[in-house]
Amino acid sequence: MFKKTAKCFTTCLASSVLLWTGISSAEVQQEELLTPTISVSSEQIPPSNVESPITISGGAWVSSGTAPTIRNSGLLYTLNLPVVGSVPFGSKINVVNYSWSFSKVPPGMIVYLCWNSTSACVDVTSNKSGRLTNFAGLDANKKFIFAYGVRGNGSAISPPAYGQRSQVIVNYD
Repeated sequence: MFKKTAKCFTTCLASSVLLWTGISSAEVQQEELLTPTISVSSEQIPPSNVESPITISGGAWVSSGTAPTIRNSGLLYTLNLPVVGSVPFGSKINVVNYSWSFSKVPPGMIVYLCWNSTSACVDVTSNKSGRLTNFAGLDANKKFIFAYGVRGNGSAISPPAYGQRSQVIVNYD
């Protein structure tokens, strides 16, 4: 019985100390908040320098993922990058920024960036990152697909090319 009472007393005492410490630090922080240091200029902007509001039409979405591990030549490996967020109906792509990466690039490797399916693709093998206007005017609310492969007859790649981060940034109107 004594052990339970002592344990309860210790717990209550520790809780009280923590509560008091929290209250004390809260009071100090509150005092700091009451005396902010803001410098205000008395200079006024003349009405002739004020422009009309800027209307922004368009936006962007970003999608990324880890590329698959390429273990054999002669096969096509894909990574789907779905639309992220809400893209208004009728929005059209302006430019697509992309990047792809692997632990190594085996001889004969090919990389394509595709819009919506693997039938509308751009060869991006020679540049691991870049900016494309090839998809300009296409619907911005469709996914992108990276397609990776190594030319060959199906033989094993040793060591395998481990997929790393691949990404698209789709800008649209």
